[in-house]
Amino acid sequence: MIRFASKFDVPACTEMMKKYAEESPIDLLRDNKFHDREYTKALLEQLIVGRGFVLLDDQMRGMLAAVITPNFWCPKVAEIKEVAWWVHPEYRQGTIGGRLFFEFVKHSEELVRQKRADIVCASLMHISSVQTLPGFKKIESTFVKE
Repeated sequence: MIRFASKFDVPACTEMMKKYAEESPIDLLRDNKFHDREYTKALLEQLIVGRGFVLLDDQMRGMLAAVITPNFWCPKVAEIKEVAWWVHPEYRQGTIGGRLFFEFVKHSEELVRQKRADIVCASLMHISSVQTLPGFKKIESTFVKE
């Protein structure tokens, strides 16, 4: 079952975020000396209380975090952005990642209906076997120079 994270889940989510960072394709972001557990904890807490949301698999095998933020060019347009979508490696061939994503879409669409957001944005990591997201159109790619 996919559910919303609570303040009691923050330690487990913080650990998953650490593992998420360790898989970054960017050397600097993988470096533990730049990881800040307290910052991550505070950010997750903000998402949980309404700045966004965090979804979890009920067995803590994966998570998806999303933030509600103004659009960079059009500040009156609120975007829900998926900012971290991570599943423990041993469960990546299963359905957890997809179930997290579809619950993200469902909840995001509800926030759009409630007028708390206007558009929904999601991204894919370089290691993802998924090439497209159902119901979404690709608008950009990200390139990094180290």
